[in-house]
Amino acid sequence: MILLLAPDTPDRKELAAFLTERDQLFTAMDPYTVDPSRVAKSGVAAILLDLGSSDAIKFLKKYAGHENRVPIVCIADRRRAAASAEALRLGAIDIVARPFRGDDVIAAIANAREFGAIAGQASDAPEGPVEVTLDGMFGASPIMRDVLAIVRRVAPSRCTVLIVAERGSGREMVARTIHAQGPRQQHPFIRIACDDGTSEAELGPLLNGSPRPGATVYLDNVGDLPMDLQVRLEDYLAADARRGTDEMRFVAGAQPRFFERVDRGTVRRRLADALSVVRIDLPPLRQRAQDVPLLAMHFLKEACRRNNAPLKTFSRSALMLLGALPWPGNASELRSLCERVAVLVPRGVVLLEDVLAHVRFDGVEALGGPKETLRDARDRFERDYVSAVLQQHRGRMGAAARQLGIERTNLYRKIRQLNIRWAGTD
Repeated sequence: MILLLAPDTPDRKELAAFLTERDQLFTAMDPYTVDPSRVAKSGVAAILLDLGSSDAIKFLKKYAGHENRVPIVCIADRRRAAASAEALRLGAIDIVARPFRGDDVIAAIANAREFGAIAGQASDAPEGPVEVTLDGMFGASPIMRDVLAIVRRVAPSRCTVLIVAERGSGREMVARTIHAQGPRQQHPFIRIACDDGTSEAELGPLLNGSPRPGATVYLDNVGDLPMDLQVRLEDYLAADARRGTDEMRFVAGAQPRFFERVDRGTVRRRLADALSVVRIDLPPLRQRAQDVPLLAMHFLKEACRRNNAPLKTFSRSALMLLGALPWPGNASELRSLCERVAVLVPRGVVLLEDVLAHVRFDGVEALGGPKETLRDARDRFERDYVSAVLQQHRGRMGAAARQLGIERTNLYRKIRQLNIRWAGTD
């Protein structure tokens, strides 16, 4: 059952008629008449909320504080970007712009139901607001919600975008999301790796009279583009700007020290300026620990399906450990871990012992399954977990103690008991 929240206007009648045509069971109500505390008990699987209502944001604000929230998809006006951004901040998992396409609405509702199922399977997961885009980008942390808001605003535009992030952080995912949510989604997405020697063969023809009109061209590690191609790309972008044609949209990915290379002269400044009309700084996973549990559940479910393995979920203690780890390989490393446990763990619930058996500590990957008693594994978990929290907070004892839920004096005592070698900074 879908709960359609919209004032009794022609817009609601249009949505109601559409849902009826698609055989979607629903009940329609005005947002101001709905008690948020009763929604979770009403048996609805998803909420379709029209942001055109003056009461829509008020409902979201009231609903944000309740437990067991039902996933919300919003119908929004493209001209009211602020309302969409606020809805995302308050926990809506997707935005469908009006005039909407039927397939987009159905896909968003299906994703909302699937998300609700994932959340139900992992009810042990830490609580907190969650966001998800139609194209697989996840964000529960404030810093990632800001990234998602920028992606949604920039997707419909024609401007170039520079995505700055460490390897494995999801630069290409951001680029693909921009492409998929923009007006060029029916045209090709062309990925060109600038650091593997093939850029001349792939990018050269696009700049020399054989463009792909409407395509989005993603230049990964653009800082490694050879100087002669930098000059040609710079000339192409300048000529394209003069013509006002925007034959191809360029999105580039770069390492965090990209602009240091610009200062050193190994990357042309005019090219850097031309490629970074909008700059998106994608944070590494260690700076958004809130996102790790949801990403882990998503990656695990994806890995189980890809490997024809029975669906699994993580226990609460396993998710706590995953959220505390530094993840130097970012989302790619987390995805690899989930692939391993999807294949190697025989149970439906992945326990903390399973994570410890397959995660990397100090650059060493553990092999095989757990070969110790449960008490030994718990002792090892406590030592590794406290170490991971200390590492996450860079030795700040007060912050680490707050996350662990103990007094700072007890944390010092615990460090001595567990023989953890750590140089605190406060």
